[in-house]
Amino acid sequence: MVEIPRATQEYLTYLAVVRARSGQTIRAYQTDLDQAVRFWAALKDPAADTSQLSRDMVRAYQRQLGQVGLALSSRARRLQALRGFLRYALREGWITEDLAAHIDIPRISAPLPKPLSTTDARLVLNYDHGSEEAGLRDAALIHFLISTGCRISEALSVKRAQINSEGRLVVRGKGSKERMVHLTPQATQAVRTYLDARHDREPALFLNYDRSSAARGKRQLTSAGARHIVRRVRLATGVEGLKSPHVLRHTTATELLTITGNVRLVQEVLGHANLNTMQGYTKVVDSARVAAYEELADRLEQPRRIRERESPPG
Repeated sequence: MVEIPRATQEYLTYLAVVRARSGQTIRAYQTDLDQAVRFWAALKDPAADTSQLSRDMVRAYQRQLGQVGLALSSRARRLQALRGFLRYALREGWITEDLAAHIDIPRISAPLPKPLSTTDARLVLNYDHGSEEAGLRDAALIHFLISTGCRISEALSVKRAQINSEGRLVVRGKGSKERMVHLTPQATQAVRTYLDARHDREPALFLNYDRSSAARGKRQLTSAGARHIVRRVRLATGVEGLKSPHVLRHTTATELLTITGNVRLVQEVLGHANLNTMQGYTKVVDSARVAAYEELADRLEQPRRIRERESPPG
């Protein structure tokens, strides 16, 4: 028997320490679980500790989520947090019935990733950012992201000492999991050109050249700064699909999958935990293949149709 607020805090500690979930994930779970705790505390017969939780209370909370007009994705997220907590509570012996089994999480069709076309990706890669240090940084960042498929947070945490002539380095991703990523020769050259132009001793690979940030001693480029760079490139190149740095990650995944057809390889490059997360990329590539075969059929069929029109009537 454990007080429910304390039980949820122990679960969050478990997620942080044992499961190595990110701080952002922990904060989201805490917000979602706090909603359930407040709901149960406000019932006519409130639940003060885990032993008082029941199937009816779980169902009542599900009904309440459906009545307050939450988006389907928000409902699903809150119920996933609750299901995880209840499964943990069962393992710890805080409840005796598998209350998580009575949670119905709405199905949400994940939106397909929107990578750049090969043509647009080339435009972005070949854009001339100029010879100033900030411009060389921008070129290095774009090449780095497309070459490695890194999340922007992963790229910004890289240290300049990690760059070597072999173009290989280790990045730390979600859940503090490490993986090897590779720089193409062009990306390695772009990064080296940027580093050769620098005259500082800052350990970060990508620096912020905003004067106010430098005055505060915050030289490492931020995610907001990276989004600003990408926005500037989008406006300069006219590549409207370049909405955020994450689009470059989608582009890397789609291009690699198109070239190799190896889903597991792309999974390892991106650092995804399981293959289910790759379904969006395979759908994008499959759609592209269908379109290519349709175009091939049109091209092959066109001469026959022309001959049919040119043939004299029998």
